[in-house]
Amino acid sequence: MPHTILSTCIGCTLCEVKCPTEAIAGEKKSMFNIDPALCIDCGVCGIHCPVEAIVNSEGETVKKIKPLAIPKAKVDPETCTACEFCVDICPFDCISMQPRSDHPEFFKIAIVDEKKCVSCKLCETVCIKGSITIDRPAELMSYVPNRNH
Repeated sequence: MPHTILSTCIGCTLCEVKCPTEAIAGEKKSMFNIDPALCIDCGVCGIHCPVEAIVNSEGETVKKIKPLAIPKAKVDPETCTACEFCVDICPFDCISMQPRSDHPEFFKIAIVDEKKCVSCKLCETVCIKGSITIDRPAELMSYVPNRNH
């Protein structure tokens, strides 16, 4: 079951802008809607909603997180192999491959632009090495990436 938007929605557009799958639509200053066929239950809409008008698949209101406190993707340089799966899946182009500081002439590593990262966890889901993590408390989301690759 996807996330839903309550009638307390103020139409600020933030959920639509932050949604990684473009599942949210509506008119500014009116109630927005979530397309259940596109919603991946990542909870990004809820943690960004200023009026806590998002309900998760368990029927619980998703608590907002202050913008500066929203966790961002972190890359473990010890295990990242620069496979680029994270780059390919990121809908906000916030991950790029850069030369490693320890061997710039040979190897690259995934680097996250924290200003663009919305904490959707898509990169974490596709990382075959488990090198990317987003430390978002489980109670703030219902989507838990499947790590059985």
